[in-house]
Amino acid sequence: MLRVLVLGLVVSLAAMSLAAAPPKEATVKLEVIGMHCEPCADVIQASLQKVKGVKDAKVSFNDKEAVIRYDPDQCKVETLVQAVRETKGMAEFSAKVKTK
Repeated sequence: MLRVLVLGLVVSLAAMSLAAAPPKEATVKLEVIGMHCEPCADVIQASLQKVKGVKDAKVSFNDKEAVIRYDPDQCKVETLVQAVRETKGMAEFSAKVKTK
């Protein structure tokens, strides 16, 4: 009986630690190439927000960049770059990781 109680306690503690683990989050800044107007930024932002694992995406026409918060377990940076490239608009878009 004591073994069953101890085993139950261990399983419960393990489940609690898994449930309490915060979700992973990363942020990447992409230089966006090809935007000619504010609506371009809106279309790219909408495309990025549809990518599985993206928590938030902000695209700035003035800065020519996208700042994306995402779960690295669900989404890779290459996927985000590809989403920008595949965005349909009045122009062809491209992106690369912004270093500064």
